[in-house]
Amino acid sequence: MGDLASLVGMLVVSTRSHSDSYARLIRLEPMSVSAEMQWTLMPPRTFASTRVTVAAAMEPAYATAGDAFDYALAADVAHLAVFDAMGHDTAAGLTANLAMATCRNQRRQGATLNEARDAIEATLIEQFRLDRYATAVLADLDVGTGLLSWINCGHPPPILTRAGRWITALERPPTHPLGTDLGLPAQVHREQLEPGDRLILYTDGITEARDRAGREFGLDRFVQFIIRHQADALPVPETLRRLVHAVLHHHEGQLGDDATVLLCEWHGHKGQPLARTLASPS
Repeated sequence: MGDLASLVGMLVVSTRSHSDSYARLIRLEPMSVSAEMQWTLMPPRTFASTRVTVAAAMEPAYATAGDAFDYALAADVAHLAVFDAMGHDTAAGLTANLAMATCRNQRRQGATLNEARDAIEATLIEQFRLDRYATAVLADLDVGTGLLSWINCGHPPPILTRAGRWITALERPPTHPLGTDLGLPAQVHREQLEPGDRLILYTDGITEARDRAGREFGLDRFVQFIIRHQADALPVPETLRRLVHAVLHHHEGQLGDDATVLLCEWHGHKGQPLARTLASPS
């Protein structure tokens, strides 16, 4: 039965990228043009190997515009990125996707984080003449050693949790948002992870989601939620699924801004045995 389930899953995954019938079958409501564009370009929402697990979510799923996430593996490096473009319209979606595509183009040419950042900045300025910008975190994780390197481009700082507790927000001097040409220095920061550490990249729509009384979901509640479920030994994808449900419930199902979170767990040098890879990055 396990082999049959794997085969059916493989058939579905291999078909959905070029099947309109699949999209019509699974959608619960009409999708906006911007969301249609963005979900086509996003990598799978879950990936796992023996050394790293990555899961990401983006809401509102049918009307997102301006947020984007990306990840990929190359040899012993996991490339991670989250983008948040100015605005909440189709132009914002174009900005975020142009930034993401430029980032992919650069890393596939072997560019460094700084070179990728410079290229994204140049592309956005060329296309939008300083009228549009995006904040971002670009990160590389060496899955062999656990060394994390990242650049913060005017974005909320990454969060690091360890052993079921909140270690720190990785607050380092950021450079300016991409496409603004403010001339702030772009510094690559580094942090040594330990086995079992979870890295959280997110956009402000997660923490700033408000309920009917105007109360924010908040950074503390956001991190404590992840820590609590980490202590319950829930896997990364299930932790993220429950987090998104909690944010949506807090906001009564209607978000006023895009909310995106990418959760990455480094398993360590030996890694954790997995039956199979859940999904492979594009």
